[in-house]
Amino acid sequence: MLLRTAAFLALASTGAILTAGCSTGDDSSASSPTDEEPLTSVSTADVKAAQAYPITGFTYDHLTPASTKIMHAARWWMTVQDQDARYPKARMCASNVSKVLFLAGITNVDQEGVRNLVAAENHAGAKSLIMSTNKAKWIAQVNTLSKGALPAGTLIAGLNATSSNPGDQHIGFVGHEDPDGTVWVYHNNWYRPENEGGKRKPYMVSDANLRRGFPRQFMGTPWVKLTRNSAGQVTDASSLMPAIDDLDPFNPQYGVTLTLIPQVLSELE
Repeated sequence: MLLRTAAFLALASTGAILTAGCSTGDDSSASSPTDEEPLTSVSTADVKAAQAYPITGFTYDHLTPASTKIMHAARWWMTVQDQDARYPKARMCASNVSKVLFLAGITNVDQEGVRNLVAAENHAGAKSLIMSTNKAKWIAQVNTLSKGALPAGTLIAGLNATSSNPGDQHIGFVGHEDPDGTVWVYHNNWYRPENEGGKRKPYMVSDANLRRGFPRQFMGTPWVKLTRNSAGQVTDASSLMPAIDDLDPFNPQYGVTLTLIPQVLSELE
């Protein structure tokens, strides 16, 4: 508990996340950052293709012009990520977020680590909240973030509360929201059958990716289910994928930070 308190005090003073590698659930988290290739690049053709990709058929809690571009980019990236062997791998969650931002035309922040990515967004003018794992307090914080809304493109960053070892972190975007209040997170998913003793469950990395040697997949998974009142304020919340523990908002072993990047923040009413 003392370690967790110290970690969150440090977060509050720096506005950053105190970890160094994306969550893996396996020994691949021990790989060195020097093994990673240079930072993000995108072609004009890829940006054009990403922004032309449809996001119809989905509903969103709140879309701004910038978050709309992020959603187009994220949905397109889900369909093509496996064409670049660099990205569907361990410790690449922040790189995938950077890639999606670049495909959305947002190129001011480019980081390979979660801590550095959130810190860079905060330096650029983002609004970050270090979320409580107490449900009542978490709900109250969400209601202060954007008047109860969770705008698409909001960053969801999770970290181990007692460790800053490489691999003890993860990051993704708030994606679409179902009519029943289910909020989806778009991220470089690591949840695989080996994490469940070989049993396949919904929202795991696909067998196709695993056969190709890709232990990750940029995809959507259910995150939380929100209940709101007539004014749009959140009144209840439940975690939908506690197995993806680093993003589980009510797991005391982890902490979640929500970040509204400056491009989205400036467009909110």
